Amino acid sequence: MPANTPLTNPTRDRIAAGLQRGFAEHGFAGRSVDELREWSGVSLRTLYKYFPSREAMVIGALEYRGATYMTWIADAPGPDHGEDHVLHILVRLHDWLTGVANIGCFFGNAMSEYPVSKDIEEITLRHKAQIVDVIRTRIVEIAPDTVPGSDIDRLADTLFLLHEGATQAARYQGVDTAIDAAMRAARAAMAAAGIGGQR
Repeated sequence: MPANTPLTNPTRDRIAAGLQRGFAEHGFAGRSVDELREWSGVSLRTLYKYFPSREAMVIGALEYRGATYMTWIADAPGPDHGEDHVLHILVRLHDWLTGVANIGCFFGNAMSEYPVSKDIEEITLRHKAQIVDVIRTRIVEIAPDTVPGSDIDRLADTLFLLHEGATQAARYQGVDTAIDAAMRAARAAMAAAGIGGQR
């Protein structure tokens, strides 16, 4: 994980970082207490002090993962104009999938394991909304004044869908193929909305 993730509580976030690495590599199901303690890098007592339940550990891992990914996007803003300004989020996704993890959606995996957890659902929806907001903001920054806001919202939703689809498809198609397909579809969607055409 990138080292510059903002820390709010160094000990808690260090534990959360270890947990999210463990969950990412080994999954959420059937993990033993010894595994959780090993991933956290602290004693069992300290682990439960900060995360008093298994679900709390998953939530902590999700929070850390979400903050890390949003920092990952923000730290390399890419081109400051043209359609490539918007599509740079897919470039960063490519870099993430090749350099950090290609496991599908970490948040979706957690929701599948905890389908009745409202807290996990809430943090997942909040994280996804943040990604949509980043995409929408980038579109607004390059969109002509004549483009209605509703079209911008629809385009942001479309590009978000491509972002999520590429995240999943990369496991099966390979990262380059999935991102290339998402890029082509994204450029077509932007052209159809009257946005883009400049790089």
